[in-house]
Amino acid sequence: MLPFHSYLFLFYTQKTFWNVFENSFPMHDVNFNPGIGWAKMIIRDARVVGNAMLLLEHESNGKDGESSRSWNKLGLTVSYLVSPTVMIHGKAFIPLIDGQQNSDILDYCGFVQLGIQKKPANKHWIFNLILNKRKGFNLNFNTTIEFGLHLARNANQYLFLQYYNGYGENLLDYKQFHSRLRIGLLICPRFFSNF
Repeated sequence: MLPFHSYLFLFYTQKTFWNVFENSFPMHDVNFNPGIGWAKMIIRDARVVGNAMLLLEHESNGKDGESSRSWNKLGLTVSYLVSPTVMIHGKAFIPLIDGQQNSDILDYCGFVQLGIQKKPANKHWIFNLILNKRKGFNLNFNTTIEFGLHLARNANQYLFLQYYNGYGENLLDYKQFHSRLRIGLLICPRFFSNF
């Protein structure tokens, strides 16, 4: 525990894009996202209703040459439960771009993210909507819509359906527009998730 009842934590996310429609099912791109964060829980009426986090994170695809992509971000993330079943979350960050091959990544990935998560009291399903604002003053967003259906009463696994529409889903192809539908397995905390 640090001053102001805050704490430090390490995190790691990895996105792997598996091309199942090609011979031998190759991995198209792998994005590594380690970081360190400083967090403060938001407490109201003696219960946790959200958190605020200051994050320093690195993202790269571990490749070299023309395929190399990487950037660093200093960000502020806030998650807040507006009701026992609905959470809103947002993230804004300052980019620290160190890759020669992706100096224009902000044009496609932006620097602001907004979202809403709905999980009913029985937790039989979960719904997420995440919007990443791209560069410019018009209403252009990278959109992620996710729906999960609970597999078992006392488990935190969901059968997962995801739709992505926009740019920047992975680092290798961040300049290419994609509209993709996926199915998979989601492991989600019982309380709420941080994005």
